[in-house]
Amino acid sequence: MLNIAICDDDEQFANSLEDLLYDYLKNNNYKADIQIFTDPDDFIKYLNDESVDLLFLDIEFEKITGVDIGNNLRKNLHNDLIQIVFVSATESYAMQLFNIRPFDFLVKPVDYKKVNYLMEEYNRIYRVQQNFFEYHMGKQVYKIDEQAVLYFQSEGRKIKMVTSIGDKQFYGKLSEVAEKLKANSFFQVHKSYIINSRYVLEYGKEHVVMTNKERIPVSRPMREKLNKLIIEEKWGV
Repeated sequence: MLNIAICDDDEQFANSLEDLLYDYLKNNNYKADIQIFTDPDDFIKYLNDESVDLLFLDIEFEKITGVDIGNNLRKNLHNDLIQIVFVSATESYAMQLFNIRPFDFLVKPVDYKKVNYLMEEYNRIYRVQQNFFEYHMGKQVYKIDEQAVLYFQSEGRKIKMVTSIGDKQFYGKLSEVAEKLKANSFFQVHKSYIINSRYVLEYGKEHVVMTNKERIPVSRPMREKLNKLIIEEKWGV
């Protein structure tokens, strides 16, 4: 189930946005939990125990800015999984938001048409349903949310799985991993690597840079295919 948070000290606006989101969910037969936080500190405490998929974050607070909160999430808490939609009454924050990698930016007031478009884009890219990747370690079977995986690397007979919560290793082939993955955000960029595009900071001709600063090589046969997939993934064409 999708977990959505609204962090805005304007309680009236937050309640209005919540209603618009519930209208979208009802109209599209989706389920989600929505939590409202008028105090940013309460939201950060909430993250200690709960995960959030999509965050609507106001920029103007009394003692702190949404930019500060976003930077804290990315740089200090190392949370690259949460998708942030900044909300503001002005459009003057674009450059400050670049390094936070927001999913979108909404200018108040917000209506159903804007919310519908944003949620349709979120669903197109990330899907509302949660997909789990299953792997074996010894006789034990484990599952992990696919969107917690940064990339898979083939190392001989083993697969190294780098995730937002640590690295795992299991026996297998990269081709078998590719067949199991359900999310459309995974690209094979090299015979030894499958990456999750959600965690790419920079696309280069011969490599990509992930959010953990690691450089993943892109092989020559994969370059044209990767460019095509990037266009399809980002622009839906």
